[in-house]
Amino acid sequence: MTQVLANYEEQLANAKMPAGKKKVLTTALKLFANNGFHATTTAKIAKQAGVSEGTIYKYFSSKDDLLAKLLQPILIEIKNNFFSNLDDQADLPTLVKFVVTDRINFIEANFDFIRLIFQEVLTGQLTKKSYQDFFANNVEILAKFNTYPEINSKLTSPQIARIFIGPILVYVLQNKLLGLPVNDDDLDIIQKQILANLTLKY
Repeated sequence: MTQVLANYEEQLANAKMPAGKKKVLTTALKLFANNGFHATTTAKIAKQAGVSEGTIYKYFSSKDDLLAKLLQPILIEIKNNFFSNLDDQADLPTLVKFVVTDRINFIEANFDFIRLIFQEVLTGQLTKKSYQDFFANNVEILAKFNTYPEINSKLTSPQIARIFIGPILVYVLQNKLLGLPVNDDDLDIIQKQILANLTLKY
């Protein structure tokens, strides 16, 4: 089982960059996630981070640039950490289990970041190119499934993506946003649902 992406704040803590820049990035992530990109001013970020507003513009050319810098390390980690482990899965049930467990752990560990991405996509604050790059990283997984004959050959890549994303996203939103109870066997049920839908003939 691959080690899932560390919490973003932990990653920043270990990064080689000035302390002021770390404070700005960590604070911006929290404020963007909680209040939205548009409603968060650089003045508010500076005040909560305990730095001057000039410090923000020392490291970032604009608020859009700050958001782009928040996205960049996550995209790199997704590429290097998650996809490098797909080939280690011997069969389709094992692969599905890996994807479900890894993606749920990833989303839960980085929920502020994921919420920020969805907020900005929905409100149009995040540029089309930015979120295309973000989600394009996850599309690579679909090529792996073409090697399994059990999968319904009629399924398109977007359909396979929905089969995975639907139950995983609902599980996390139920738990992290709504605070509704989750059961110990929920992950097993999600894996069985995905397998059933991937192999269903129609």
